[in-house]
Amino acid sequence: MSTQPLKKVCLVGANGNVGAPLLSALEADGNFEVSVLRRSNSSSSKTKTNVAEIIVSPDLTLEELTDALKGQDVVIASFPLKDVNQHLRLVEAAFRAGVRRFIPADFGSCDAASEWAQETLKLYRDKTLVREKLEKLAASSAKDGGNFTWTAIICGHFFDFGLRSGLLHFDLEKKTAQILDGGNTKASASTLHRVAEATIRVLQKSQETANRALYIQSFCLTQLELLAALEKVTGSKWKVEDLESKSFMAREKAKADAGDHAAVEEVVYVIGTLEADWRSKADFAMQLLELEDEDLDYVLTQVIAGHNASHGSSV
Repeated sequence: MSTQPLKKVCLVGANGNVGAPLLSALEADGNFEVSVLRRSNSSSSKTKTNVAEIIVSPDLTLEELTDALKGQDVVIASFPLKDVNQHLRLVEAAFRAGVRRFIPADFGSCDAASEWAQETLKLYRDKTLVREKLEKLAASSAKDGGNFTWTAIICGHFFDFGLRSGLLHFDLEKKTAQILDGGNTKASASTLHRVAEATIRVLQKSQETANRALYIQSFCLTQLELLAALEKVTGSKWKVEDLESKSFMAREKAKADAGDHAAVEEVVYVIGTLEADWRSKADFAMQLLELEDEDLDYVLTQVIAGHNASHGSSV
């Protein structure tokens, strides 16, 4: 494995919820040469930065992707895993192009390797397909004296985004909370800032982080602990509705199986709330990446201030 620093980074999906903070962090760090891969028919506007754009056709063919990625040290997939074949082609193209590190679109609420996640949603079976391909190509590369490696970063619920969007079932406007099964289960969650910060640490510690799935967090909280913190920061008593996870999950999974994307998010919400305590994982990487839990009150204050500014309200 090469010991040369990972410098040239190509981000695929730079305008998304994860991609935008990743791009900002990579640029702000100042130690990376960053480029963005964009399809010629992308509905997203041109990336609002000075980074180079690599334009490819909508088909994302293996040959074109391979040519586009030549000379890159790192490829980061930060676009949704809606079409697993696109992600598999991107992995193959990165391998063929001589890329040294691939970070797949494993960011998110659940551990794709979990039996519950695997059984419940195709999304996590697809994530496993991508990881299995990465493992196969990395093993082949090592056998042949090559440098292709991968790192998956598993972060739990996107904490700040989940609060702002309501995906965590805490409504900042109405000050209401839906609590699963009593609300006493601990779950790891990460701010988008933490996801970007961890990604940069992975690239900086290329030897230690190669060919591993790493678990990170900003906090590990129960829903009741989050509720208490929100009540403290807002100075208000919140209204609580109790949810029973089994019936809620059965209803939402049926909708998800019928193609309802909103229901998929609800299923992810349940798994990421009840099965996401990373602290006991062998690859819990906070110490490795030299990260500490964030200040919950500070993060909540920032989230609420942003919410109030956009909604014209005050706490």
